[in-house]
Amino acid sequence: MSIRKFLACFPDEQTCRNYLFSIRWPRGFICTKCGEMRYSVIKTRNVYECINCKTQTSLTSNTLMHRTKLPLRYWMVALYWVASGRRCSARRLGNTLKLQYRTARRLLNKIRYAMYNIESGPLFDFWDRQKRSAQQPIVRRAMLLMFRRARTFVRKHYGRVPKWRRPYYYCEYRFRSNNVHNPSQALMKLIINTCTTIYTLNEYGGFREPRRKPLSPEPLSA
Repeated sequence: MSIRKFLACFPDEQTCRNYLFSIRWPRGFICTKCGEMRYSVIKTRNVYECINCKTQTSLTSNTLMHRTKLPLRYWMVALYWVASGRRCSARRLGNTLKLQYRTARRLLNKIRYAMYNIESGPLFDFWDRQKRSAQQPIVRRAMLLMFRRARTFVRKHYGRVPKWRRPYYYCEYRFRSNNVHNPSQALMKLIINTCTTIYTLNEYGGFREPRRKPLSPEPLSA
């Protein structure tokens, strides 16, 4: 799917909000504090308030887009652009979305950090000598080949990168190569793996009915 077709699927902010809501709460809203599923929407601030404990939860809280001031449509375009495997620089993203260079670079760094959290496990296992010695020779050869290709990818598209930032770019290459054939699934991975309050379908049954205080008896009228 091209970027234009993707923009046609998400024409406005409400469509993006509905998509994020379906990913974060697949079977309806759940309060992160008491487990209540009834809620009310405060439209002036776009937050969801629990009926039971009055806890207010934003759609982007504890996610990659936490406390963002950018429109959600910009985030969806940037996430899909990176997930689709196309080369996306901060300058090109800023020109497309009409953003400043610093804003576009900060947005890409957050997405790159999300890919780092997803792919850093196998990468660090390979760097650990004890775990690397326990791997099969064919696995070690594949990891070495991946490192060489990732190094070539970074030098070709990003030039010289500081040594402390190279693992982020290596994880970006690994994430793109693993999800190049399914950008939609890669988009869901970036959203789900960076959220700490996403519930699966099996976890909905684990919540009990919240305890409510018993009503005090009404005083008898004289």
